[in-house]
Amino acid sequence: MTDPTPAPDPAVAPDPRRALYRRWRAQRFAELVGQEPIVNTLRRAVATDRIVHAYLFVGPRGTGKTSTARILAKAINCTNRGDDGEPCDTCAACVAIRDGRALDVIEIDAASHGLVEDARDLVMRALTAPADFRRRVYIIDEVHMLSPHAFNALLKLIEEPPDHVVFILATTDTHRVPPTIISRTQRYDFRRLPTDVIAAKLTRITTAEGVEAEPAALELIARLADGGMRDAESLLDQVMAYAGDHVEEGSVRDAVGLADEETIGSLLDAYVAGDAPAALQGIAALSDAGRDLGQVAQQLETEGRRRLLASPGDPGLARRLAAVLRAASEAGSAGARDGRARLQLELLAIEIGAPDAARTVSPLAVSATTPASAPAKVDRPRPQARPAAEPSADVAQPLPVAPPPAPEPASVSHAAAATAAPSPISVPNGERPSLELLRSRWGDVVERASPSVKPLVKECRPYQLDGARLTLAFPEGREFLRSRVAERSTAIEDLLGQTFGSTWAVECVAASVDLEPLSVEEAIAPGDAADANALLQRTLEITGGQLVDVPEVRT
Repeated sequence: MTDPTPAPDPAVAPDPRRALYRRWRAQRFAELVGQEPIVNTLRRAVATDRIVHAYLFVGPRGTGKTSTARILAKAINCTNRGDDGEPCDTCAACVAIRDGRALDVIEIDAASHGLVEDARDLVMRALTAPADFRRRVYIIDEVHMLSPHAFNALLKLIEEPPDHVVFILATTDTHRVPPTIISRTQRYDFRRLPTDVIAAKLTRITTAEGVEAEPAALELIARLADGGMRDAESLLDQVMAYAGDHVEEGSVRDAVGLADEETIGSLLDAYVAGDAPAALQGIAALSDAGRDLGQVAQQLETEGRRRLLASPGDPGLARRLAAVLRAASEAGSAGARDGRARLQLELLAIEIGAPDAARTVSPLAVSATTPASAPAKVDRPRPQARPAAEPSADVAQPLPVAPPPAPEPASVSHAAAATAAPSPISVPNGERPSLELLRSRWGDVVERASPSVKPLVKECRPYQLDGARLTLAFPEGREFLRSRVAERSTAIEDLLGQTFGSTWAVECVAASVDLEPLSVEEAIAPGDAADANALLQRTLEITGGQLVDVPEVRT
């Protein structure tokens, strides 16, 4: 074997009609970046002639799976291969594979060729000898898209193929590949590329393309690529088309629709503070500026995650940041796909600005809807006056109607008193209540809860208390309520603060707890306890019954 010849520089004869990621696709093992363990293993396997019959490349998009498969096909069939397993990229076989005209290197898209008939046709063609090369290589991309019958048809061929056939399977979702296929292949997991590795290659590309780019701009592009080199190169191609020969960080934000970091920080501050008007105003300003609100949601998610990891000692702040992260993630994924990112962000502003509906209703508004208050007087249109006529003797005259009595001031004062917020439960020495006190007074928490929170707190019980962090337990079999508690955690924390004072942070678990029925003293208001007990005792005397505790039965 002779020494490998350096791969030709793509910048020598650039083709502007091709996308940037296609012009700068790696053509040799030495040009692959960020996957050194895989590259070294494959290169050594080629050098020592330890080529197996089937490979499985697993990893996120844009991490080099297809490029590695093509380079491996070159190394297997290269006629001028180096002693280290590196293909020369200049022989007839390497050039044919690079140009995509090799008859014995067949790339199959499983998304469009995933039927069992396609698999049977592949089995029949694999039995024939190669046309030009020593070995025939089948590269099946997105192999998880094959149907179950197609996998079954390929099972025996992949297990024991002819000596001249090599399979290279690539997938982004290995969970959808049958274990029987995985066990017959040699698996390699491709990892996401680090930001500095992506930025370094982008620097080489811009230098070769004659483009002046700021390091901050290339670093921003590398972060947006999320570990995918192809995404980074495609994004750089887009920015170069927008900014020309001088790429700045501002031009990257304008081309992609990103907001500046200060604006994102201010919007996140409004969310955390529960300032709905400021958050809505910030969303409207970003939309009017032409920013992609799906990208804004992803920026909020990134900044919120950074703050969340930096605030483990503040449970209240961490809980609010977690709520913002959940909604921002939804707006950045499903909301962006459906075109509802702005709606998701606006709903988040409203929900986090008013976590408990009961807190947003004023006492006057409540008193106006209570039965004790007088109904509002509605002025009806008066009928048009008719010309005066002589009253007939056989027509009865209407009796005079007395004016309605004026509402009693005492009823208004009673309604206002009924809507006054109850005072917090007193705790000895002003300290935080114990777990026993929380359990004994949980009925008060249920009675004070708003209609949106009451069904949740009624179905759980205090389980563990660690400082300000209260763990609520649901009975086994009702784990579905945990997600609802996570959505309404802020409202429950505010409810605990109104009931017992101080600040709280809640979390929930599923445990073997019994939902004991609330006692009479906890289930009714304190002012009506004596009357209710007297009525209960009188009922037992009349019926001759006995008072027993019966667990709640839900149908």
